[in-house]
Amino acid sequence: MSTYKEIVFEPSWHDHTALLAINRPHEFNSYTLTTLREMVDAIERAMWDDNIQFIVLTGVGDKAFCTGGNVHEYAEEYNRKSADFWKWGEIYGRVFDMILHCGKPVIARVNGAVAGGGFEFVCACDLAIASENARFISPGPRVGMTSVGGLSQWLPWHIGIKRAAEIVMLSTEIDAQTALEWGVVNHVVPLEQLDDKVREVLDRMLTLSPSSLWYFKVHLNWWRDLVWRLTWEHAKAWFALNIGGVEPSEGLWAFKEKRQPRMRMIRDRIGEGMDPRYPFGPLLKRCEACGTEFLPENARFCLQCGAAL
Repeated sequence: MSTYKEIVFEPSWHDHTALLAINRPHEFNSYTLTTLREMVDAIERAMWDDNIQFIVLTGVGDKAFCTGGNVHEYAEEYNRKSADFWKWGEIYGRVFDMILHCGKPVIARVNGAVAGGGFEFVCACDLAIASENARFISPGPRVGMTSVGGLSQWLPWHIGIKRAAEIVMLSTEIDAQTALEWGVVNHVVPLEQLDDKVREVLDRMLTLSPSSLWYFKVHLNWWRDLVWRLTWEHAKAWFALNIGGVEPSEGLWAFKEKRQPRMRMIRDRIGEGMDPRYPFGPLLKRCEACGTEFLPENARFCLQCGAAL
């Protein structure tokens, strides 16, 4: 029985198998900070339960597995106070640490759209089984973000550097069959057969040595951790320093307002000398009228009292 707000946790979904499902189908199973905290708690519960020996990660419904971070939360919370994204990133990183280091195989049950952080969840899982309606995309560059929370680290090992660059740098969508051929997933089946296929894979592993599977995962994690530990702290800092800049501000709010982001216009402005983090110059000016400090160097009027600068 699940007691969570934004996930479903079923400890007895199959023999010795727990199901963890993101329960936000109204927003295509995009996750919020609450979702991530609940995922950490649920995986920890599974880790401490010796009767649970496998974890299946999925999303509720038949439209989406997970479409990454919730853009509305990004725009309304972290675009306005970008330093808090570093704190958010600590919780996000713990989800991956739990997937990797819970000591139990984690299988992605991919039931529809996969985007951003959802794509990164698939890369972190040990196995992945997808329905035919699954599709995979990295939309970060469309909204001024980028895929450095798992995708830059692990996708090249799945499919190679050039294919990973195409998916991220062109924000290219691939379908389930292509994901299978490229090595992103292990199996593709019709949606109505997805649970049967996942259980078939679990039944096969249930006949194998649990210690052998656990220790093989430890060795797989050496490769995963090698790049993850070296890069995620940097990625958290990048987001915290940049999510308040021009590109995320335009991209995230364009998504919220259901319009195309004006990235070509921003490129033109950059070409003319604009810094996308400080578009009106460094925060050097002080208003002599009211004493307000840290005003943009190119500001003509005080943002607090309106006095000419």
